[in-house]
Amino acid sequence: MSQNKLYIPLNAGESAVLPEANTLLPRKEVYEPLAKLIIEAVEKVDAAHGRSLNELREHSAISIDGARGTGKTAVLVNLKSYLKEQDVLKNVHILEPVDPTLLEDCDSLFLHIIVAAVLHDKDVKEAQRKDPNKVRCLNLALEKLAQSLEAVETQKERHGMDKVRAMYSNENLADCVQDFFREVLSLLEKKLLILPIDDVDTSLNRAFENLEIVRRYLATPYVLPIVCGDRELYNDVTWRDFHGRLTNDSKHLSEAAYERAVELASEYQRKILPFPRRLTMPPVSNYWQQSNIYLGDNEINEVMPLRNFIAWLEIFLSGPVNGLGDSQLSLPIPSMRALTQLLNQCQGLIPTLPNIIKMGVSALAVKRAWQMPNVPLKAIEEFEKEYLKRHKDEKREYGSAYAQFAELAKTSPTSNSDISEENVDHVAWVSSLEKHFKYESTGGAAYLVLLAKRHWQQWQNAAVGQPSCSVFDTPLFQPRMHGNVSYQHFERNHNLSDWQDLLSKKLPNVWFRDLLGVKTILQYPLAEVGCNINGDLQKQLTNSRKVDNKDWLVALGKIPEGLSSSEQLSRNAGLLLNLLAEYYFYTPTSRTFVLNIGRIFELIITSLLGQVRLVDLQRILYSAPFFSAKSQAQDIANSGQNGINEEDDIFEEGLEDNTVTPIDKALSQLVVAISNWRKEHAIELLNPSPWLIYKVFEKVYSMVSDNGNHGNGESDLAVVLNKAGLVFYATWSAFGSFEKGRLFGLPELVTSDALRKATNFEQQNHFKMNIGHLAPYDGHIRSRGKSKGSNESDIDKEKANLANSRCEFGDKTRTITNALAYHPLRTLIDEVMGLIDAQNKEKQPEDNSKGKAENKNADWHYMLEELELSKRTRAKKTIKEAAETKSKDKRDQILKYMQQSYSDHDSTAMFTEICTELDKIESSKLLNHESTVDSGVANGVGGAEQQSSTDPKQDNE
Repeated sequence: MSQNKLYIPLNAGESAVLPEANTLLPRKEVYEPLAKLIIEAVEKVDAAHGRSLNELREHSAISIDGARGTGKTAVLVNLKSYLKEQDVLKNVHILEPVDPTLLEDCDSLFLHIIVAAVLHDKDVKEAQRKDPNKVRCLNLALEKLAQSLEAVETQKERHGMDKVRAMYSNENLADCVQDFFREVLSLLEKKLLILPIDDVDTSLNRAFENLEIVRRYLATPYVLPIVCGDRELYNDVTWRDFHGRLTNDSKHLSEAAYERAVELASEYQRKILPFPRRLTMPPVSNYWQQSNIYLGDNEINEVMPLRNFIAWLEIFLSGPVNGLGDSQLSLPIPSMRALTQLLNQCQGLIPTLPNIIKMGVSALAVKRAWQMPNVPLKAIEEFEKEYLKRHKDEKREYGSAYAQFAELAKTSPTSNSDISEENVDHVAWVSSLEKHFKYESTGGAAYLVLLAKRHWQQWQNAAVGQPSCSVFDTPLFQPRMHGNVSYQHFERNHNLSDWQDLLSKKLPNVWFRDLLGVKTILQYPLAEVGCNINGDLQKQLTNSRKVDNKDWLVALGKIPEGLSSSEQLSRNAGLLLNLLAEYYFYTPTSRTFVLNIGRIFELIITSLLGQVRLVDLQRILYSAPFFSAKSQAQDIANSGQNGINEEDDIFEEGLEDNTVTPIDKALSQLVVAISNWRKEHAIELLNPSPWLIYKVFEKVYSMVSDNGNHGNGESDLAVVLNKAGLVFYATWSAFGSFEKGRLFGLPELVTSDALRKATNFEQQNHFKMNIGHLAPYDGHIRSRGKSKGSNESDIDKEKANLANSRCEFGDKTRTITNALAYHPLRTLIDEVMGLIDAQNKEKQPEDNSKGKAENKNADWHYMLEELELSKRTRAKKTIKEAAETKSKDKRDQILKYMQQSYSDHDSTAMFTEICTELDKIESSKLLNHESTVDSGVANGVGGAEQQSSTDPKQDNE
């Protein structure tokens, strides 16, 4: 073993005695400065010969500060092991640590314990047998000390000259103590006696008196006290003692007395525990930031660096998060004692971790190996260098970075093949960690994550035919469960009081009756009541409900009549409406439909976690939406007058109906599509972390959850379908905002802009900043793998190579952000939204209320609206600059619509010329054009990344 390496035994027990010197961890922080102070103390002893105590009196105690479990006792116990190879050890004798808590109620002086500890030291006993002459001197000094101690204890009972003699003995007690220590050193043939005093602060009722013993009797050069304890507790003990003395006779000006007591306490501690002689135990997190601390087996053989284990544990619990938005779950390891107990709990599992984890050269390398086992470290490292190099350029063209990554990922050998489900026993790890963190007061969040992991494992392994349960039926996503007695010992610093403040006007009072008493381990967004929808759609929903109670959801699936001649598109639109719409009633005469986002969100997350069955989608569709007010109120007694209830058990009725409805067809098609998507993109390898899902849930509900109203005057169908798109895109963007970071060679620059439109999502900052670096554009996906003939231009080949590189990066890095780019629900939403958008544009000239003059300019208005320009703009230069910011696909879409609708208009002719010119420019420059972005994003508003390009076929994001 290297002498520079330090070790923590995996089987370390609660004993502070460590068998090997290379298991002593806080060397630089404590052991090395402690050794220097000991050397200085030995030098002072040499200068003390022939001088009186008053000349030598100096407060030289060393204090070691640290909270419970930081390893202070281990420092004292193992000090001799550290000093054994140093010359200073031959001149000092280190006593066993003295424990003030050994004082009984009848004991009056801590000094008794110190003297007893010296006399019972095995080396002192052995020396007494060897040299009888020195023993007589020691006994004489001990007799004088005993007389002085007796006089001090009995002076209150004496009178007259006896009291004077007792007082005289008291004055000589300090000299007697010094003489006693000097004779002990003479007997041992040493120069300095080191007296470790542990936990002075533990015995609170005598803590101040114990410090007084140090002040009065241990200010001698022959003894070096090393006092361990919590310095903050010392401070509390001393100022309270002074305050009690100041206010003992009078409570007058007690506040001034407090200030005076604090001042006195500060100076008292400065005197007894001098600043230059104060050492502090490092926090336990310091150890896993060092590269030379290793975990060792029973024989202290090297298993793996502690840093690597902690890095793996972080990504195992938190997932591939970047730390933004408090996304990095803090490990509940508050002390060294907690760490050793955790290692002891996992000692059988740690050696079985994959070699690439145990041998990682850095914490980041460990996390990259776990997240991307088929990616050589060199590939992601070179990608990061090239990306950052391009990021500094005026034109941020990242194509070379992705191309370099794809080439290295293809040609470089990987050694990470031992990372797999078979080689890492997830079930055993979850069980072992759960048993440990279950009792850690600061481990509430980690414990909830582990409970969620176990719940998901059970859900994934559910046998065919078993009832479907929600992946969110676990306390991590159910804050009301935190009131259970099982979670009382965890730190719960949050509550749900704001729910009543914000929802009391929308929900009956019974819903809040037990809410104020619920304290939660984590923070949660507002439960969603849902936004009301008015106008024609509301009437249609209500009428369908009145016609047939059993088939109202089926009727809802048929409402997009005239939406399209395509039965499938109509069916898909109906499915989205069913997923959003929820029927609430408060009283028999007060009923309404609202829109809730919970079903779509649950569908997305469920599809990421395992194979989705038809019964799973049916349960999601017919149950209360996840995290809706109705779902949160299910444990409240139902009341037809006061509760939020469903009039019928729709879920059961829907399942009993043997009729195949349009919704059933849409669900069946979605099950097949999700199954194909999971297989094609190896979704089972992602293994999403519950913590990452929780952070995404928190962000999505804060972003798009809506308890407001959609008024008349808008197309309600378009509003509802836009809502469905917003749920998916907000979820997609949230994953990107937490995954994008150094783990994947990217800067942690994301946007938190408002998300209002589900159309043209690739043109929005949420895609360009949060998603577009991790996942390919649509143009990349369409161009991927297209065979190019020899007659194809170099530009077309470059496009294909770029598309393949971007898609390859997404596949290899295994991000959920990349996986959602191919999600069938996204395709479904885009198809329906595209149809709605096109139909609205077709109706625009006919519905224009401004008459013929407005219709005359409909072509200009359409083009300028798509280019996000003022309706009065007519300058070709301005229009060309705006068109240049759009992707070629977007420009072609605008041009095609204009050629079909306004073929003979001047605006169409102008835009045709502009598109032709831009296509030529792009071809000549090999897809290199300048990015443009609005001034707010360019200045980094809201932490947004300063980059923007709207061409999905370019890598200039």
